[in-house]
Amino acid sequence: MLEDDRVMQAPPEALPFRRVLGGRYLLEERIALGGMASVWRAHDETLQRTVAVKLLHDHLAADEDLRERFRREAVAAAKLGHPGIVGLYDTGEHPEATYLVMAYIEGPTLRELLAERGRLEVGEAAAVTAQVAEALAYAHTRGLVHRDVKPANILLEVDGGAKVADFGIAKVAESARDLTQTGTVLGTAAYVAPEQVRGDPVDGRADEYALACVLYEAVSGRRPFEAESAMTMAAQRLNEDPLPLRAVRPDVPRGLDHVVMTALARDPAERYPDLAAFARALEPWVGAGPAIDREPGAAEADEADQEAAPVGGLSRGFLRSERTWLAPVTALLVVAIALTAVGLATGVLESTSVPALTATAVDEGGQAPPVPLEAEGLAAFDPEDVEGFVGGDGVENDELLPNLVDGDPDTAWRTERYDEPDFGNLKPGVGVVVDLGGPYALASARVTTPTEGMRFELRVADEPHDDAEAWEVAARVDDAEAREELDLGGVDARYVLLYVVPDLVVEDGGAVAAVSSIELRGQPR
Repeated sequence: MLEDDRVMQAPPEALPFRRVLGGRYLLEERIALGGMASVWRAHDETLQRTVAVKLLHDHLAADEDLRERFRREAVAAAKLGHPGIVGLYDTGEHPEATYLVMAYIEGPTLRELLAERGRLEVGEAAAVTAQVAEALAYAHTRGLVHRDVKPANILLEVDGGAKVADFGIAKVAESARDLTQTGTVLGTAAYVAPEQVRGDPVDGRADEYALACVLYEAVSGRRPFEAESAMTMAAQRLNEDPLPLRAVRPDVPRGLDHVVMTALARDPAERYPDLAAFARALEPWVGAGPAIDREPGAAEADEADQEAAPVGGLSRGFLRSERTWLAPVTALLVVAIALTAVGLATGVLESTSVPALTATAVDEGGQAPPVPLEAEGLAAFDPEDVEGFVGGDGVENDELLPNLVDGDPDTAWRTERYDEPDFGNLKPGVGVVVDLGGPYALASARVTTPTEGMRFELRVADEPHDDAEAWEVAARVDDAEAREELDLGGVDARYVLLYVVPDLVVEDGGAVAAVSSIELRGQPR
């Protein structure tokens, strides 16, 4: 279990007895539990205010050298006077505890918000990330690297602000554990930078990588790397790049995808030079911060949140990022419509000679018109009951299916990564079922793939079947090139199965096949 998960799973716990630390901090309720310490809401009886107190676990507090490092790092962190950093008020030792006293933030952690909502809107995620990046940049100029940036260490305020917590703690943790310990890894495995995994010296670019992982998760709802163990997850990033953000969430602007993937470069030299540059790169997509209810059940939205809401189906972030091409295209359309109207009014053009803008036309060469395909009409094909095989689990990267019809050649649907090119004898093949919405006479198909050399078939049927053999084979490709043009000869179909068969393409870390797009042409029947 990851430390990040333990923090989320720790329930609030009432203190079984009254304890006052340093003669002034009355512990009231435990609000979080992590690998190094527990966090309590407390009352400062001297200044009459609510504070947060972090108690170092007993087995760590028993180490005298560790306690001294804890104290020194706390003193260094206390000098960070930035609105984006949780203020550190005090540190001390009690006969039974070593502790820090911090500002108490009225609001959830980003981890808690993501657990509740799944993911954030692009503008919200960019706003939180930019604020955190600026706070980290400030700390880096003062020689302090966080080393443990993760959603559980980002606190959200009711006004949409974001603050970073736990500065200085990760460096102490470095001496208390190492990468070989079961279930733990410095920096938390889901967000740790490759150079930390290798044990290399780190600078602010390690925080940049971790913050990019946080942004990736906040936007897509999933971490850049997932694995059964913390060690495997940490090791993945040494040899692999995560899927592009747009491959997981296709509506993410291309520019933002580029920013995130730059910050996730395995080589620190290929990332942004510092967190200030990363924050500047995010500016075009920054909206209002996430709305945090002031009390349970609150439903009113602030004016800033309403400003960030989608306009006419497009977010303001999208309009900002795409306006460089939207403006001239829109202008050309306006001119074209105006000229057409003048032509019709003066008789220069006849209405029958002007093609409707929304009509489906026969393209050059007399080809059949394209069949409209929608993401809602796509489904993974991975039957559980296959004679002679173990069978699948009914899903196959379903979240990537929209990439097949998003018009972006840089996104793709991929099979799961298998140990062997023949699916490890688990199944005869996997694929994607395309519902055409009605019967068609299919003339041709175009399939593009980033995994050249893959094998696949196009099969058709009037009704979907779990048994691949019940589908009619309309075309077969044994050694696919990047783009395959297939003649389907007018075959009748309501459903099309793009069926990937052995052998898969061997890449680093396993065998896989991917498809960037599928386009069909034909006439309704």
